[in-house]
Amino acid sequence: MNLKSLHFIILAIFFLGCLTITKKDSNAVSSLPEKNEDTFADGIKEGPPKGLKLSSILYELAVVSEPEKFAKKHDIFFTTGTVRVFISFNPASSNSERDKLAENYNFMVERKSNDLLRALVPIDRLIPLSKESVVWSIRLPDRAIKP
Repeated sequence: MNLKSLHFIILAIFFLGCLTITKKDSNAVSSLPEKNEDTFADGIKEGPPKGLKLSSILYELAVVSEPEKFAKKHDIFFTTGTVRVFISFNPASSNSERDKLAENYNFMVERKSNDLLRALVPIDRLIPLSKESVVWSIRLPDRAIKP
């Protein structure tokens, strides 16, 4: 057997192996999870609509039928219908515009720092608040990683 024949046999085995790997094998372990259609809570099929400046988890919280249960399951600070969030503002917006939002949307400001504020926002106000032009984003506060 010459070297050319040996190379041909090796390549043929390699290509046959590739073809058998691409077929679905029920015993094979997949490194990628299969896509689950219900990726969001309560049958929600998508994340926030375009234009909302709201994290997907907060969007889910705002639209689910049992927000208290959802918040507990996802370890979200939730009390008397409000959720603790960080609101990032457009740096060009004025303090009076920001204060007016707090008044109009009935949220309690806990802390302020430049263009960021931490607040307790009623969940039914999250979506309308995220549509405001002076708001850049609304997200949950970061949590410490448990060892």
